Amino acid sequence: MAYLDFVDMFARKSERDPEELLKEKPLSFPISTNYRGEKLIEFLTDIVDIDFKKLRVLDIGCAYGGFSIAMAKRGAHVTGIDVSAQFIEYAKTNARGDVDLDARVMDASSSDVRNNFERGEFDLILLNDVLEHIYDTTSLAKNIDYLLNDTGFVYFKVPNGHSPRWAISEGHRKIFGLTLLDPDCWFYLYPRRASIFYRPFEYFTAIFGHFGLSNQLWIDEEKVFDRFPKRKLLNQFKEIYEIYRNNPEFDPQLKEYLKHGINRFRDEFLFDWDDLGDAYCRFKYGSYFYSGFFARPKANIAPKTEVMKLPSIGSIAAAAPDYHFPEL
Repeated sequence: MAYLDFVDMFARKSERDPEELLKEKPLSFPISTNYRGEKLIEFLTDIVDIDFKKLRVLDIGCAYGGFSIAMAKRGAHVTGIDVSAQFIEYAKTNARGDVDLDARVMDASSSDVRNNFERGEFDLILLNDVLEHIYDTTSLAKNIDYLLNDTGFVYFKVPNGHSPRWAISEGHRKIFGLTLLDPDCWFYLYPRRASIFYRPFEYFTAIFGHFGLSNQLWIDEEKVFDRFPKRKLLNQFKEIYEIYRNNPEFDPQLKEYLKHGINRFRDEFLFDWDDLGDAYCRFKYGSYFYSGFFARPKANIAPKTEVMKLPSIGSIAAAAPDYHFPEL
């Protein structure tokens, strides 16, 4: 079975026992790849009217292959690309004998994309937990513009590094304060390359809109309009200040950088609340992840759930009534 071959390969390379990996509850991020892929496709088909059969799909940052495999099982013609040869090896093993997956080592922000694919080759491009790892998002968006056909669309999901919850504990490294610092200052708290680049909420509309993806549908995956009143967000800012004040181990220079970052973050939040209002701030600051679709003007994105329209954001589709976002 392809999936078990993948688990065996991962176990060998990580020097783990495959049976133990499969017994873990919850499954680790790599081992849960197929489960997460199935859940994502089920989630998307609950939100919008989408038929994957015969869709030409590019999965950027396909990693272990779970999302690519889930779409291929529904009849899509899927190509997965990743900058990591190791990930591509995992994806091919995971798919082998189960679905037909074209998996290639490639940098989605490089000219290799235009040298290997035809203009307008794809109907759908997937960017799931990828954008924050790509520095040159301008070249990425330019390549997406080249790759999508006239009715194509992009599904994306990206962690919200400008959520107070990520300031309290950054989602990848679980370290306080990382998202309050510019990436070139991360070494004060994390000694390796940053390799993560968080952008503000408004950035995504600006960059994708510039490259012809002006038809947008955001998704309120976490039901933030019900769960994040202003008081709850202010309490999170209070927690940020308390952690900052009560940590005697911070380097003096780091404390100055953190102080500047916290004050800038607070001022932006208060300005947004006064200028753009309650609903805007609940979505911008309450969301742990941003997700949704950026599409060509001619694309037909038909929501199946209730849609809220906010002048400062656009259309926001609600999650299905029985969907529960996992608490992290």
